[in-house]
Amino acid sequence: MIQNLVQKVAAPLLAVAMWATPATADTFAPEDYIGLVEALTDKIVIPAYERFAIETSVFSETLKSFCGQPTTVAAETVTRRFHDTMDAWAQARPILLGPVLNAPGPARFQFWPDKRGTGQRQLRLILTTKNTRVLTAQTLAAKSVALGDLQALEYVLFDDPQTTLLNDPFRCAYANAIADLQRSRAALLLQDWTKPAGFRDQVIGSANGTEAFFDEREAASAFLNSVIGTLEIVRLQKLDRPMGLTVESARRSRVESRRSGRSFRNITLNLETAHAFFTVPGGINSLLEKLPGNDNAQRVEKLFTDIATDLENFDTPLSTSVEDESSRPQLEALLTKLRTLQSLIQEHVAADLALVPGFNATDGD
Repeated sequence: MIQNLVQKVAAPLLAVAMWATPATADTFAPEDYIGLVEALTDKIVIPAYERFAIETSVFSETLKSFCGQPTTVAAETVTRRFHDTMDAWAQARPILLGPVLNAPGPARFQFWPDKRGTGQRQLRLILTTKNTRVLTAQTLAAKSVALGDLQALEYVLFDDPQTTLLNDPFRCAYANAIADLQRSRAALLLQDWTKPAGFRDQVIGSANGTEAFFDEREAASAFLNSVIGTLEIVRLQKLDRPMGLTVESARRSRVESRRSGRSFRNITLNLETAHAFFTVPGGINSLLEKLPGNDNAQRVEKLFTDIATDLENFDTPLSTSVEDESSRPQLEALLTKLRTLQSLIQEHVAADLALVPGFNATDGD
């Protein structure tokens, strides 16, 4: 669970932030924090969830059409739409606050990592027995999240090159059910933020105290926590875990989205959203710039830029790189920069802004 991972750094962060608060708490007015959370909500969160809802809807319709009349050309469209949907999810995944954390958490969209292989075993059984109880979104919603998430969809689409949607009607119908379920879940997630008295109102109204937040600083802290949590997930789950301690102990089977070959792309998009929390107009940098002589915005920017460049320079998939001795120095350098960036944000930026991230649970990972 990611919750266990991020809790390892919660205590020292809390101590640092609380120590720094008396020196900086008066620097920012409540309006500064409200401006921050409003900017992050309306310029990052809502657009990300809107895109996710749109892409899942388009993908669901594409699959329905394909399964009704499967062709090779249409299969290529299905693959493209799958990647569009995954792009949208990868950009929304760093939002680690609000309704996405409602049980069973982000796992209902992507059950990963599957540390014990439970989901994979369930998927194999479904595809072997051709259990018709998973062929509608309604019946699928009552089953394990591992059978109805984007990870399951990737497995159905890419696991067996010999058995595809073109030559297996059951597989096509099952993929269609998963896509339909993801469409409804994405739509509900957006609605939970944007409906009257929804989570957006809880965030924007936090200065007066809401059910979700004691005050505007707690709301701002939750957003900063999303950045820190995302860096933790990328570093420990998406890179360090499949790499292992040595090349010999590396496991490509632990790489996220390895079947669809988009592991590095997921990381890149995750980090683009985390970066946007700083750079979007009215974002975190707008507060840091109010601190005379503070250069942490520039330091954060350089690290994000360097990490993005490093990711672009990999010329093999992550599933290959983790088991390649020659790629090891690149991966180690990337991990070092991610670790430095996370430390900079959790030990210095949080203190600069007098914020105390609380490390919300991200159950299911």
